Amino acid sequence: MLSWDRWRPAGACYLHDAGGIHGTGHAGRVLVWSSLIANWMRQQGVAVDLDVVRWSAVLHDVRRLHDGHDPLHGARCGAWIRDGGFAASHGLRASELDARQLEQIAYCCTWHVPPDRAVPAMTPELLCLKDADALDRVRLGGLDRRFLRTGLAAALVHQAQFLCDTSELQACFRDDQWVAVRLASQRMGVWSRLDDTRRLHFFAT
Repeated sequence: MLSWDRWRPAGACYLHDAGGIHGTGHAGRVLVWSSLIANWMRQQGVAVDLDVVRWSAVLHDVRRLHDGHDPLHGARCGAWIRDGGFAASHGLRASELDARQLEQIAYCCTWHVPPDRAVPAMTPELLCLKDADALDRVRLGGLDRRFLRTGLAAALVHQAQFLCDTSELQACFRDDQWVAVRLASQRMGVWSRLDDTRRLHFFAT
């Protein structure tokens, strides 16, 4: 079962504002787009760990100190994961991951901030995170599609804007951005429910 709430980041792991521009709404949208990009890459024959992609998507900003320029927030998150913070705050969900996966999640979170040229190795999982995170820059008005790395991400720019706008229109958005993104993504067809099981649909222009 692919349950939306399986990936919900624990509110206690946020150093700043779980309801802010880098909070659970952003995490949910990055989860949607990174999952789609990962599945697309797998269709191209690339080996991608979906658990690593999804956990990296929802955790990458949880150790921000504020919503402004905070270049060390990725490294801070990686250290938090390696020091057991993720395992302590997410219990059984974290226990499903092995040491290799935890290290990969820490790596993705650490290196999602620096420019590509500074990254030791652009793993498929990090690529998914970087492009999905970039897609949600539509909420800030600062997305330049020329800097997207995958063809799918470039094709998803309009959908990214629509998901951002639609999630903010949900009645529950002010109280629970995570649920608002779930509702919006289900209605768009990018994360649907079938017999109480939520599964991804490939969605591109």
